[in-house]
Amino acid sequence: MTRRAMTTAVVVCVLVGACGDDGSSSGGATTTGSALTTSGGSTSAGSTGSGSESSTSGSGSTGSGSESSTSGSSGSSGSSGSSGSSGSSGSSGTSSGSTGTSGGTTGGLPPCDPMQVPDTTEFVFAKAIEIGVSTLQAGYYDNNRQEVTVLSFYGQGKRLDVDGNILGDVAAPAEALPKLDGAAYDTLADVGLLINQACVLVEVDTETMAALKVTQLGFDMSICAGLAIDAERSLYIASYGTKELVVIDRDATKVILRTAIAGMPNLDGIAEIAGSDNFLVNDTVTLTAAIVDPKGAVLVPSGKVGTAPPLTGGGPVPQPDSMLTICLNGHTWVCDAYGTKCSDFAPSDGDKEACGCLIPQ
Repeated sequence: MTRRAMTTAVVVCVLVGACGDDGSSSGGATTTGSALTTSGGSTSAGSTGSGSESSTSGSGSTGSGSESSTSGSSGSSGSSGSSGSSGSSGSSGTSSGSTGTSGGTTGGLPPCDPMQVPDTTEFVFAKAIEIGVSTLQAGYYDNNRQEVTVLSFYGQGKRLDVDGNILGDVAAPAEALPKLDGAAYDTLADVGLLINQACVLVEVDTETMAALKVTQLGFDMSICAGLAIDAERSLYIASYGTKELVVIDRDATKVILRTAIAGMPNLDGIAEIAGSDNFLVNDTVTLTAAIVDPKGAVLVPSGKVGTAPPLTGGGPVPQPDSMLTICLNGHTWVCDAYGTKCSDFAPSDGDKEACGCLIPQ
């Protein structure tokens, strides 16, 4: 098991996306930005920009680096298991009854020793999952409720159990639209994280999908096209327009690392591998995936999704985009950017439970 090579201080980080950045690496240079926080449903002072029509097109402009926070009465984020609350804005339906092992809090997660969880370096195709919604470009696994949320570029989506059975409809809030293109789940805070191509980061209540906090990211990122969070709660963002992986701290005030990834010139999707410090990344132009460490160094070179490591079997995925990992069994789902299906890939060395490894040790 690889231990984290990066130790991040808890610093507040706001990214402000700008079009036309040349995409060069700054080797971990630290950058800060301004943020304006307001409450009671006020809106961000920064423009969100236009982005692009898909994560594989040209660069789009992003905003000016301000933040707004809404208090949204979207239900307790620490509520137990069942995600059947109808909630407020943005929810078009909810799941009907999968319950989590921890009752909606992180306190009940079994302890996890990352050194005892073997790193997954290859996944094998298990099955195709029909979502019933097209243009799938964002998704995350809520390990507190044992539910998967998959969302389209336009915000419509489904909640599912880990076997791929649909539990209900869901919709992203307006604050995360248009052009939704990435998602992750913060286990410690028990919130979903959504990002769109204008690099607007939205924290949502996982039961109602109501927006809780909105932050316009920056630091010369362009076309944010993928999002992941590690156990230290650093955010990993695929900046498609600048061809970089950009790492920031959870509160979005400082860049920790930015780097290009060898062999992945059109970085699009990203997901942390369950029980590991490593990440799956993909390229929707070359239709490939690779495994990288927390600093972006390639551990498993890029291969065609569905036909070569690290994601083998099942045949090619037409347009692999959104990726999510399930800590309950170690699986990863790779969803078709312009289709209605996700491919479920299992660890080649067998299922592994590592949800406890998703919180700081």
